[in-house]
Amino acid sequence: MHTFLKPDRRRFTSDEYERLGELGLLPESGVELLNGEVLEKTGWPTPRRWTYEDMVRMVEAGVLDEDERVELVDGEIICMTPIGHRHLYTVDRLTRYLGRVADPRAVLRVQGSLRFHSGEGPHPDAVLLRPHEDDYRSRQAGPWDAMLVVEVADTSLARDLEKATLYARSAIPEYWIADLNEPRVIVHQKPVGGEYTEVRDYRHGESFRSSALEGHPVTVEDVLGPL
Repeated sequence: MHTFLKPDRRRFTSDEYERLGELGLLPESGVELLNGEVLEKTGWPTPRRWTYEDMVRMVEAGVLDEDERVELVDGEIICMTPIGHRHLYTVDRLTRYLGRVADPRAVLRVQGSLRFHSGEGPHPDAVLLRPHEDDYRSRQAGPWDAMLVVEVADTSLARDLEKATLYARSAIPEYWIADLNEPRVIVHQKPVGGEYTEVRDYRHGESFRSSALEGHPVTVEDVLGPL
């Protein structure tokens, strides 16, 4: 049995909280800092809901480090799990593989953000984006640009499975989870009505065809490496 870490909200120091107020990211009343969490006092204290624009301003002002491992999920700034050597190995392998088979039909983005709407800004491990005239230099890529999203799951499987709803709801055609513990690749395809209608597990020795790669056959070894 594997233990999955519960996602933790990003906590703020009193100095950071004061800076948030100076930036106009907090109302003059109705919020408080308790045990590092920014809470809204609406009967029962609830976590402050942030927007993507809020996060951008926090980075610009130095409240958040631009390399800090956080992502915006349902309006909450969530600390991402630390990256272990198995995770890094798999991301490196995916980078080489997807870069080779997708070029020049797609733009490969590794561990970068996707802006879904004001309250969602996940950081997938890899994304294949539709070609863009300046490779997204002029604007932030969104879910409508994504052909494939890949998450690598070591301690984050439960959370990555939950993300399938977000990606399907945004009509991203294909979503892979590279599960390092089974090991297996969970392939989600054909989003309809906010959920993927085809979800299958593939293990070593098996392969599948990827619509994002124009039907190119993908083996589990291509994603996870040899046993």
